[in-house]
Amino acid sequence: MGAIEDADAGSDDRAALRFGMLDVEQAPESPGIYAWYVKFHASVQDWETNPVDGRDASIEGFLGLLREYAGFYEPLPIALRGLAPYGGRWDGTLELDHGISHKQSQPTDTGAERRENDRRERDREALENTISSKAGRRALAQLLGRATPIFSSPLYIGVAENLNERLQKHRTNYSRAMEWLRKNPNDVERLRGDAKNFDQRAASRGIPMENLEAWVIDLKVLESGTSVNSLRESAQSAEWLLHRLFAPILGRQ
Repeated sequence: MGAIEDADAGSDDRAALRFGMLDVEQAPESPGIYAWYVKFHASVQDWETNPVDGRDASIEGFLGLLREYAGFYEPLPIALRGLAPYGGRWDGTLELDHGISHKQSQPTDTGAERRENDRRERDREALENTISSKAGRRALAQLLGRATPIFSSPLYIGVAENLNERLQKHRTNYSRAMEWLRKNPNDVERLRGDAKNFDQRAASRGIPMENLEAWVIDLKVLESGTSVNSLRESAQSAEWLLHRLFAPILGRQ
């Protein structure tokens, strides 16, 4: 993929560059801040009509791609624990239901919950109608493919004294984690819960390397006359603030 920049842009715009994980050795050897994203990817085969036993098998296949992509951003379950009378304990988990993986359960409460459930069902039916045709699948794939990073949240935000070295280290650690999982496939769920860094978290969710891309801001281009120490301090402050604003799902939490 390599770096992409606007040739007509000013110096501020030239400070922002994009690199696929496969191409991070092209990143500048400069201090900076960076964010990892995952792109939605669908090929022609995914949206082309595929007749099987009188139905279009591409509908369920494309829905599977959407479920997989949603899973990349799915937060881990939240553990809930509490004390009950006479030494008992409340214990359970909350899991996100984004409405893509399965049908919504019927509400058991009042009208507000029922109206919200009806609205979500209408939205899901509209999605199913969209992917029921080749043209709809193609258009949705193109829209989602172009949504990163304009409309998508970052998976991870970090700072580096040397962007080139840091991004290559991410790739190395990711490759090691994927190799471990190929040899130990039963450890996927354990790694998903116990992962120590972004690379292990991305690998445990099965995010393909070719779908990962980093956007970087080269601080030497942005502030060429500023000392390295001042740039590092500014980058760390930006990282701290961006974590709290955007809560990257695969970052330190």
